[in-house]
Amino acid sequence: MKNNAQMIGQVFIFILAALVFMLVLWYGYSAVTNFLKSSEQVGLADFKSSFVSGVEQIKPDFGSVRKLTLYIPRSYYELCVVSSYPNDDVLSSDFSSKYPVLFELWNTGSENVFLLPKQETPFFVPDIVISGGYFCTKVSGVADLKTEGLGDSVRVSLWS
Repeated sequence: MKNNAQMIGQVFIFILAALVFMLVLWYGYSAVTNFLKSSEQVGLADFKSSFVSGVEQIKPDFGSVRKLTLYIPRSYYELCVVSSYPNDDVLSSDFSSKYPVLFELWNTGSENVFLLPKQETPFFVPDIVISGGYFCTKVSGVADLKTEGLGDSVRVSLWS
C-alpha cells in the first residue's frame, strides 16, 4: 500500500512542477512582450521630441542649414513628411493617390508626419515647408533630414 501512495504522490509533484514551469514561462513571455512594446513607445516619443526640438531650434535662424538625424523604431519602414500649410504643391502632387488615408489625416490638420505602418499617436509639427509639398523615404532605424531656417518656418528635405 505504501508503495502505491508514493507513486500517486510523485505524479502529483510532477503535475505541480509542470504547472509551475508553465506559469513561469507564461510570465516571462508576457514580461518580454510588454518590455518590447514599451521600448517601441519610448523610441517613438524620442523620435517625436527630436523632430520637434530640431525644427524649433533652427526656425529663427534664417538661412541656417543643419542635419537632423532621427532614430526611428525598427518596426517602421517608411517616413512621410508633409507641409504644415495647405498649399497647391501638396494638393497637386500624387500624395493623395499614393497615400489616400494619410492625405485625409493631413487634410484635416491633425497630422503631417507619418511613419508606416501607421503609428498610433498623431504627430503634427507646425511651420514645416516642403518643396513639392511632401516627401516619403524608406527608413531602417535612422533618417537624416536637412533643415533650413526661414525665420518663421523651416524647410525640411532629405539629406543627400
